[in-house]
Amino acid sequence: MSTPTTSIRLAPAAASRISPVRKKFNTLIKKLETQRARLALWQAEAPTIRAVTAGELMPLIDSYETASIELLKLLDAAYDDKLMGKRDREKLDDLICNIAQQLIESGHREPVIRNIFDKHLGDGDDSDDTEEGVRAMVRTSLGVELDDDVDFSSPRAIFEAVQKKIDEQVEAEESRHASSGENDSNAKPSARELRHKAEETKLKHSLRDIFRKLASALHPDRETDPAERLRKTTLMQRANAAYAANDLLGLLELQLEVDQIDQAGLDKLTDDRIKQYNQILTGQLAEIDEQIMALETSLSLDRGFNPGQRITPKSTMRDLHIHILGVKNSLRDLEADLDRFRDRKALKAWLKGYRITGPEPLDIDPWF
Repeated sequence: MSTPTTSIRLAPAAASRISPVRKKFNTLIKKLETQRARLALWQAEAPTIRAVTAGELMPLIDSYETASIELLKLLDAAYDDKLMGKRDREKLDDLICNIAQQLIESGHREPVIRNIFDKHLGDGDDSDDTEEGVRAMVRTSLGVELDDDVDFSSPRAIFEAVQKKIDEQVEAEESRHASSGENDSNAKPSARELRHKAEETKLKHSLRDIFRKLASALHPDRETDPAERLRKTTLMQRANAAYAANDLLGLLELQLEVDQIDQAGLDKLTDDRIKQYNQILTGQLAEIDEQIMALETSLSLDRGFNPGQRITPKSTMRDLHIHILGVKNSLRDLEADLDRFRDRKALKAWLKGYRITGPEPLDIDPWF
Protein backbone atom coordinates (compact mmCIF):
# COMPACT_ATOMS: atom_id res chain seq x y z
CA MET A 1 0.00 0.00 0.00
CA SER A 2 1.55 3.29 -1.08
CA THR A 3 2.02 6.33 1.11
CA PRO A 4 0.88 9.44 -0.78
CA THR A 5 3.22 12.38 -1.03
CA THR A 6 0.36 14.73 -1.91
CA SER A 7 -3.17 14.71 -0.53
CA ILE A 8 -5.70 14.50 -3.33
CA ARG A 9 -8.55 17.01 -3.17
CA LEU A 10 -10.63 18.82 -5.78
CA ALA A 11 -11.13 22.56 -5.89
CA PRO A 12 -14.07 24.26 -7.66
CA ALA A 13 -13.92 23.85 -11.45
CA ALA A 14 -14.43 27.62 -11.79
CA ALA A 15 -14.74 30.59 -9.47
CA SER A 16 -18.13 29.33 -8.31
CA ARG A 17 -18.85 27.16 -5.30
CA ILE A 18 -17.59 23.57 -5.36
CA SER A 19 -20.24 21.24 -6.77
CA PRO A 20 -21.88 18.42 -4.74
CA VAL A 21 -20.15 15.85 -6.97
CA ARG A 22 -16.74 17.32 -6.20
CA LYS A 23 -17.60 17.61 -2.49
CA LYS A 24 -18.50 13.92 -2.46
CA PHE A 25 -15.20 13.09 -4.17
CA ASN A 26 -13.26 14.96 -1.49
CA THR A 27 -15.25 13.27 1.29
CA LEU A 28 -14.66 9.81 -0.17
CA ILE A 29 -10.95 10.48 -0.56
CA LYS A 30 -10.70 11.63 3.07
CA LYS A 31 -12.55 8.53 4.32
CA LEU A 32 -10.38 6.29 2.16
CA GLU A 33 -7.19 7.82 3.52
CA THR A 34 -8.43 7.27 7.08
CA GLN A 35 -9.53 3.69 6.49
CA ARG A 36 -6.40 2.78 4.56
CA ALA A 37 -4.28 3.95 7.50
CA ARG A 38 -6.51 1.99 9.89
CA LEU A 39 -6.26 -1.17 7.78
CA ALA A 40 -2.47 -0.80 7.50
CA LEU A 41 -2.22 -0.53 11.30
CA TRP A 42 -4.31 -3.69 11.79
CA GLN A 43 -2.26 -5.58 9.21
CA ALA A 44 0.94 -4.55 11.00
CA GLU A 45 -0.29 -5.46 14.51
CA ALA A 46 -2.44 -8.56 13.79
CA PRO A 47 0.51 -11.02 13.67
CA THR A 48 1.66 -9.93 17.14
CA ILE A 49 -1.87 -10.15 18.56
CA ARG A 50 -2.31 -13.65 17.08
CA ALA A 51 1.11 -14.73 18.38
CA VAL A 52 0.25 -13.65 21.95
CA THR A 53 -3.17 -15.31 21.68
CA ALA A 54 -1.69 -18.60 20.45
CA GLY A 55 1.38 -18.57 22.67
CA GLU A 56 -0.05 -17.31 25.97
CA LEU A 57 -3.86 -17.23 26.05
CA MET A 58 -4.77 -20.54 24.39
CA PRO A 59 -2.42 -22.70 26.53
CA LEU A 60 -3.96 -21.13 29.65
CA ILE A 61 -7.47 -21.85 28.40
CA ASP A 62 -6.46 -25.45 27.61
CA SER A 63 -5.09 -25.83 31.15
CA TYR A 64 -8.27 -24.34 32.62
CA GLU A 65 -10.47 -26.72 30.65
CA THR A 66 -8.29 -29.70 31.54
CA ALA A 67 -8.60 -28.78 35.21
CA SER A 68 -12.38 -28.35 34.76
CA ILE A 69 -12.66 -31.89 33.38
CA GLU A 70 -10.65 -33.18 36.35
CA LEU A 71 -12.97 -31.29 38.72
CA LEU A 72 -16.01 -32.69 36.91
CA LYS A 73 -14.79 -36.26 37.45
CA LEU A 74 -13.92 -35.54 41.08
CA LEU A 75 -17.40 -34.14 41.81
CA ASP A 76 -19.07 -37.02 39.98
CA ALA A 77 -17.17 -39.51 42.13
CA ALA A 78 -18.02 -37.55 45.28
CA TYR A 79 -21.71 -37.67 44.35
CA ASP A 80 -21.80 -41.43 45.03
CA ASP A 81 -20.04 -41.11 48.39
CA LYS A 82 -22.22 -42.18 51.32
CA LEU A 83 -21.06 -39.05 53.12
CA MET A 84 -23.24 -36.95 50.82
CA GLY A 85 -26.85 -36.40 51.80
CA LYS A 86 -29.83 -35.79 49.54
CA ARG A 87 -29.43 -31.99 49.58
CA ASP A 88 -25.69 -32.34 48.90
CA ARG A 89 -26.48 -34.45 45.82
CA GLU A 90 -29.03 -31.91 44.56
CA LYS A 91 -26.38 -29.21 44.75
CA LEU A 92 -23.79 -31.46 43.11
CA ASP A 93 -26.24 -32.17 40.27
CA ASP A 94 -26.54 -28.46 39.62
CA LEU A 95 -22.81 -27.77 39.94
CA ILE A 96 -21.80 -30.72 37.75
CA CYS A 97 -24.30 -29.82 35.03
CA ASN A 98 -23.04 -26.23 34.97
CA ILE A 99 -19.40 -27.31 34.57
CA ALA A 100 -20.25 -29.96 31.95
CA GLN A 101 -22.40 -27.53 29.97
CA GLN A 102 -19.59 -24.95 29.85
CA LEU A 103 -17.17 -27.60 28.59
CA ILE A 104 -19.61 -28.80 25.92
CA GLU A 105 -20.25 -25.22 24.79
CA SER A 106 -16.47 -24.74 24.56
CA GLY A 107 -16.31 -27.58 22.03
CA HIS A 108 -15.42 -30.59 24.17
CA ARG A 109 -16.92 -33.81 22.83
CA GLU A 110 -15.34 -36.39 25.15
CA PRO A 111 -17.86 -39.16 25.97
CA VAL A 112 -17.05 -38.92 29.68
CA ILE A 113 -18.30 -35.31 29.77
CA ARG A 114 -21.49 -36.18 27.91
CA ASN A 115 -22.12 -39.21 30.13
CA ILE A 116 -21.63 -37.23 33.35
CA PHE A 117 -23.84 -34.42 32.03
CA ASP A 118 -26.66 -36.81 31.10
CA LYS A 119 -26.32 -38.65 34.43
CA HIS A 120 -26.86 -35.49 36.48
CA LEU A 121 -29.35 -33.72 34.24
CA GLY A 122 -32.35 -35.72 35.49
CA ASP A 123 -33.91 -39.16 35.50
CA GLY A 124 -36.36 -38.48 32.66
CA ASP A 125 -39.47 -39.80 34.45
CA ASP A 126 -41.62 -37.39 32.43
CA SER A 127 -39.97 -38.25 29.11
CA ASP A 128 -43.20 -38.45 27.15
CA ASP A 129 -44.30 -34.98 28.22
CA THR A 130 -40.77 -33.66 27.81
CA GLU A 131 -40.49 -35.12 24.31
CA GLU A 132 -43.75 -33.55 23.16
CA GLY A 133 -42.86 -30.23 24.77
CA VAL A 134 -39.44 -30.15 23.12
CA ARG A 135 -40.94 -31.10 19.75
CA ALA A 136 -43.48 -28.28 20.03
CA MET A 137 -40.88 -25.73 21.11
CA VAL A 138 -38.49 -26.63 18.27
CA ARG A 139 -41.32 -26.67 15.75
CA THR A 140 -42.64 -23.26 16.84
CA SER A 141 -39.37 -21.39 17.33
CA LEU A 142 -37.22 -22.91 14.57
CA GLY A 143 -39.68 -24.42 12.12
CA VAL A 144 -37.96 -27.80 12.47
CA GLU A 145 -39.67 -31.18 12.82
CA LEU A 146 -37.50 -33.66 14.73
CA ASP A 147 -37.30 -37.31 13.70
CA ASP A 148 -38.74 -40.12 15.82
CA ASP A 149 -35.34 -41.68 16.55
CA VAL A 150 -34.01 -38.66 18.50
CA ASP A 151 -32.90 -39.45 22.06
CA PHE A 152 -35.00 -36.91 23.98
CA SER A 153 -33.36 -37.88 27.27
CA SER A 154 -30.12 -36.31 26.04
CA PRO A 155 -29.97 -32.52 25.56
CA ARG A 156 -26.88 -32.98 23.42
CA ALA A 157 -28.67 -35.40 21.11
CA ILE A 158 -31.56 -32.93 20.76
CA PHE A 159 -29.13 -30.10 19.94
CA GLU A 160 -27.33 -32.20 17.30
CA ALA A 161 -30.65 -33.29 15.75
CA VAL A 162 -31.84 -29.67 15.52
CA GLN A 163 -28.50 -28.59 14.00
CA LYS A 164 -28.69 -31.39 11.44
CA LYS A 165 -32.19 -30.35 10.39
CA ILE A 166 -31.16 -26.69 10.06
CA ASP A 167 -28.12 -27.68 7.97
CA GLU A 168 -30.37 -29.74 5.71
CA GLN A 169 -32.71 -26.78 5.24
CA VAL A 170 -29.79 -24.48 4.38
CA GLU A 171 -28.40 -26.97 1.87
CA ALA A 172 -31.82 -27.40 0.25
CA GLU A 173 -32.24 -23.62 -0.01
CA GLU A 174 -28.80 -23.20 -1.55
CA SER A 175 -29.57 -25.99 -4.00
CA ARG A 176 -32.82 -24.27 -5.02
CA HIS A 177 -30.98 -20.99 -5.56
CA ALA A 178 -28.34 -22.73 -7.65
CA SER A 179 -31.00 -24.44 -9.76
CA SER A 180 -32.84 -21.16 -10.19
CA GLY A 181 -29.62 -19.50 -11.34
CA GLU A 182 -29.02 -22.22 -13.91
CA ASN A 183 -32.54 -21.97 -15.22
CA ASP A 184 -32.25 -18.20 -15.58
CA SER A 185 -28.85 -18.30 -17.26
CA ASN A 186 -30.37 -18.24 -20.74
CA ALA A 187 -32.95 -15.58 -19.91
CA LYS A 188 -32.69 -12.24 -21.66
CA PRO A 189 -31.15 -9.60 -19.35
CA SER A 190 -33.44 -6.80 -18.23
CA ALA A 191 -32.91 -3.16 -19.18
CA ARG A 192 -31.74 -2.46 -15.64
CA GLU A 193 -29.18 -5.26 -15.84
CA LEU A 194 -27.95 -3.96 -19.17
CA ARG A 195 -27.56 -0.43 -17.76
CA HIS A 196 -25.70 -1.80 -14.76
CA LYS A 197 -23.37 -3.79 -16.99
CA ALA A 198 -22.74 -0.75 -19.18
CA GLU A 199 -21.95 1.34 -16.10
CA GLU A 200 -19.51 -1.29 -14.86
CA THR A 201 -17.79 -1.27 -18.24
CA LYS A 202 -17.42 2.52 -18.06
CA LEU A 203 -15.87 2.31 -14.61
CA LYS A 204 -13.40 -0.33 -15.76
CA HIS A 205 -12.47 1.84 -18.71
CA SER A 206 -11.84 4.80 -16.37
CA LEU A 207 -9.40 2.75 -14.30
CA ARG A 208 -7.81 1.23 -17.38
CA ASP A 209 -7.23 4.66 -18.96
CA ILE A 210 -5.31 5.84 -15.88
CA PHE A 211 -3.37 2.58 -15.71
CA ARG A 212 -2.40 2.69 -19.38
CA LYS A 213 -1.06 6.22 -19.02
CA LEU A 214 1.00 5.15 -16.02
CA ALA A 215 2.24 2.00 -17.75
CA SER A 216 3.33 4.03 -20.76
CA ALA A 217 5.35 6.40 -18.58
CA LEU A 218 6.74 3.85 -16.13
CA HIS A 219 7.69 0.88 -18.29
CA PRO A 220 11.19 0.00 -16.98
CA ASP A 221 12.39 -1.72 -20.17
CA ARG A 222 12.66 1.65 -21.88
CA GLU A 223 15.24 2.91 -19.39
CA THR A 224 18.99 2.50 -19.89
CA ASP A 225 20.02 3.97 -16.54
CA PRO A 226 20.01 1.16 -13.89
CA ALA A 227 18.89 3.42 -11.04
CA GLU A 228 15.99 4.84 -13.07
CA ARG A 229 15.04 1.37 -14.24
CA LEU A 230 14.87 0.20 -10.62
CA ARG A 231 12.77 3.22 -9.62
CA LYS A 232 10.32 2.66 -12.46
CA THR A 233 10.15 -1.07 -11.73
CA THR A 234 9.05 -0.29 -8.18
CA LEU A 235 6.51 2.28 -9.36
CA MET A 236 5.18 -0.10 -12.03
CA GLN A 237 4.71 -2.81 -9.40
CA ARG A 238 2.66 -0.35 -7.34
CA ALA A 239 0.61 0.55 -10.42
CA ASN A 240 -0.05 -3.13 -11.20
CA ALA A 241 -1.13 -3.80 -7.60
CA ALA A 242 -3.42 -0.73 -7.53
CA TYR A 243 -5.03 -1.63 -10.87
CA ALA A 244 -5.59 -5.25 -9.80
CA ALA A 245 -7.27 -4.01 -6.60
CA ASN A 246 -9.41 -1.37 -8.38
CA ASP A 247 -7.55 1.14 -6.22
CA LEU A 248 -8.40 4.44 -7.91
CA LEU A 249 -6.89 6.48 -5.11
CA GLY A 250 -3.61 4.60 -5.43
CA LEU A 251 -3.51 5.21 -9.19
CA LEU A 252 -4.26 8.92 -8.80
CA GLU A 253 -1.56 9.21 -6.15
CA LEU A 254 0.92 7.62 -8.54
CA GLN A 255 -0.06 10.04 -11.29
CA LEU A 256 0.66 12.95 -8.95
CA GLU A 257 3.88 11.35 -7.75
CA VAL A 258 5.33 10.95 -11.26
CA ASP A 259 4.05 14.37 -12.37
CA GLN A 260 1.70 12.82 -14.89
CA ILE A 261 -1.05 15.01 -13.53
CA ASP A 262 -0.98 18.07 -11.26
CA GLN A 263 -3.55 19.81 -9.08
CA ALA A 264 -4.65 21.94 -12.02
CA GLY A 265 -5.23 18.79 -14.04
CA LEU A 266 -7.30 17.25 -11.26
CA ASP A 267 -9.38 20.41 -10.92
CA LYS A 268 -10.14 20.39 -14.64
CA LEU A 269 -11.82 16.97 -14.49
CA THR A 270 -15.45 17.16 -15.61
CA ASP A 271 -18.27 16.39 -13.21
CA ASP A 272 -19.24 13.39 -15.37
CA ARG A 273 -15.77 11.90 -14.95
CA ILE A 274 -15.81 12.66 -11.22
CA LYS A 275 -19.17 10.86 -10.92
CA GLN A 276 -17.51 7.77 -12.35
CA TYR A 277 -14.61 8.18 -9.95
CA ASN A 278 -17.04 8.52 -7.04
CA GLN A 279 -18.63 5.18 -7.90
CA ILE A 280 -15.22 3.51 -7.96
CA LEU A 281 -14.17 5.17 -4.71
CA THR A 282 -17.42 4.11 -3.02
CA GLY A 283 -16.78 0.49 -3.97
CA GLN A 284 -13.15 0.78 -2.90
CA LEU A 285 -14.16 2.18 0.49
CA ALA A 286 -16.68 -0.65 0.98
CA GLU A 287 -13.98 -3.24 0.26
CA ILE A 288 -11.57 -1.71 2.77
CA ASP A 289 -14.35 -1.51 5.38
CA GLU A 290 -15.03 -5.23 4.82
CA GLN A 291 -11.34 -6.07 5.22
CA ILE A 292 -11.19 -4.15 8.49
CA MET A 293 -14.40 -5.77 9.73
CA ALA A 294 -13.09 -9.24 8.84
CA LEU A 295 -9.81 -8.63 10.66
CA GLU A 296 -11.50 -7.22 13.76
CA THR A 297 -14.06 -10.04 13.87
CA SER A 298 -11.40 -12.71 13.41
CA LEU A 299 -9.19 -11.28 16.16
CA SER A 300 -12.17 -10.95 18.52
CA LEU A 301 -13.17 -14.59 17.96
CA ASP A 302 -9.55 -15.75 18.35
CA ARG A 303 -9.60 -14.27 21.85
CA GLY A 304 -13.03 -15.65 22.72
CA PHE A 305 -14.72 -12.24 22.66
CA ASN A 306 -17.97 -11.33 20.99
CA PRO A 307 -17.32 -9.30 17.82
CA GLY A 308 -19.18 -6.08 17.10
CA GLN A 309 -17.69 -3.45 19.39
CA ARG A 310 -15.29 -0.88 17.93
CA ILE A 311 -11.72 -1.89 18.74
CA THR A 312 -8.21 -0.73 17.90
CA PRO A 313 -4.91 -2.64 17.84
CA LYS A 314 -3.85 -0.86 21.05
CA SER A 315 -7.09 -1.62 22.92
CA THR A 316 -7.06 -5.19 21.60
CA MET A 317 -3.56 -5.84 22.95
CA ARG A 318 -4.47 -4.21 26.28
CA ASP A 319 -7.65 -6.32 26.61
CA LEU A 320 -5.72 -9.43 25.57
CA HIS A 321 -3.28 -9.01 28.46
CA ILE A 322 -6.18 -8.37 30.86
CA HIS A 323 -7.84 -11.52 29.51
CA ILE A 324 -4.65 -13.54 30.06
CA LEU A 325 -4.38 -12.27 33.63
CA GLY A 326 -8.03 -13.17 34.28
CA VAL A 327 -7.59 -16.73 33.02
CA LYS A 328 -4.45 -17.12 35.13
CA ASN A 329 -6.39 -16.06 38.24
CA SER A 330 -9.31 -18.34 37.37
CA LEU A 331 -6.96 -21.28 36.80
CA ARG A 332 -5.23 -20.64 40.13
CA ASP A 333 -8.61 -20.61 41.94
CA LEU A 334 -9.76 -23.74 40.11
CA GLU A 335 -6.61 -25.66 41.01
CA ALA A 336 -7.05 -24.59 44.64
CA ASP A 337 -10.63 -25.94 44.58
CA LEU A 338 -9.39 -29.21 43.12
CA ASP A 339 -6.97 -29.66 46.00
CA ARG A 340 -9.61 -28.70 48.56
CA PHE A 341 -12.43 -30.87 47.16
CA ARG A 342 -10.33 -34.05 47.20
CA ASP A 343 -11.21 -34.02 50.89
CA ARG A 344 -14.88 -35.10 50.84
CA LYS A 345 -15.57 -33.49 54.21
CA ALA A 346 -14.21 -30.18 52.93
CA LEU A 347 -16.41 -30.50 49.86
CA LYS A 348 -19.49 -31.26 51.96
CA ALA A 349 -18.74 -28.23 54.13
CA TRP A 350 -18.33 -26.02 51.05
CA LEU A 351 -21.64 -27.25 49.61
CA LYS A 352 -23.48 -25.83 52.62
CA GLY A 353 -22.89 -22.36 51.23
CA TYR A 354 -23.64 -23.30 47.62
CA ARG A 355 -26.92 -22.00 46.20
CA ILE A 356 -28.64 -23.61 43.21
CA THR A 357 -29.02 -20.67 40.88
CA GLY A 358 -28.17 -22.22 37.51
CA PRO A 359 -25.69 -20.77 35.14
CA GLU A 360 -22.24 -20.52 36.71
CA PRO A 361 -20.24 -22.92 38.89
CA LEU A 362 -18.10 -21.74 41.81
CA ASP A 363 -16.90 -18.14 41.59
CA ILE A 364 -15.26 -18.52 38.19
CA ASP A 365 -16.16 -16.26 35.29
CA PRO A 366 -16.72 -17.87 31.86
CA TRP A 367 -13.60 -16.58 30.11
CA PHE A 368 -14.14 -18.60 26.98
